[in-house]
Amino acid sequence: MSAIFLSDVHLQNSTGVKTQLVLRFFQEVASQHKQIFILGDLFDVWPGTTPYLINTFKPVTDVLKRLVEQGHELHYIEGNHDFRLGTYFTDELGINVHTSELEMSLGGKNVYMAHGDLGNPNEKGYRVLRTLLRQDLLHWALRPIPPKLIFDLGARTSGLSRKYQQNQISPELESKIRQTYRATAEKIFREGADVVIMGHTHLPDDVSTVVQGRQCRYINTGDWVQNFTYLEFDGRQFYTKSHPVTDL
Repeated sequence: MSAIFLSDVHLQNSTGVKTQLVLRFFQEVASQHKQIFILGDLFDVWPGTTPYLINTFKPVTDVLKRLVEQGHELHYIEGNHDFRLGTYFTDELGINVHTSELEMSLGGKNVYMAHGDLGNPNEKGYRVLRTLLRQDLLHWALRPIPPKLIFDLGARTSGLSRKYQQNQISPELESKIRQTYRATAEKIFREGADVVIMGHTHLPDDVSTVVQGRQCRYINTGDWVQNFTYLEFDGRQFYTKSHPVTDL
């Protein structure tokens, strides 16, 4: 059974050039596979499902719903930008939602999948923030605030963070990030996984190693911000591919 994996698309609206490109990708490329895995951050801002977000991104969710209706199996692992997807995604769209990770057998291999925002064990402050942002009490307290205001604030914060990262990241830092995630994958291999697939770092990666006598492989799906990479599985092997995008 073939499958396709992508993460870190960071859609900011439902009408832009990038969004149209992504919708065509789902319709023309992802639709060729029985299983479709979204490994988080498809949306740049989705901090809990609200009517405002449902209306804003309806063209995107309509395409996902249509894929489910056509018989595709969709899995969505929540990211650090899109979480608390709730019953709208599971009941209305028919998508299998996973809040942190997913393990399943693909082609006889035990495959572990996660967005990857927990891939760096040293980011203890982020882990506390991640837990806080998902608390029911916090979202209850935020109910009087217009959802559009929360969305706009999240979009500005995300944009500033992305700009900072693009300006600050160096080849040395990229290498350090890759090594950190490879070490995390190695721990997961020792717990029984044969393949570990993550995103979050926006850095495509593909490393094979032998753990406890087993051939293991760590793959990072990259992103659709700079690299436009994704992963395909043909029933036997995984292949990293790039969408032929040169400019948006």
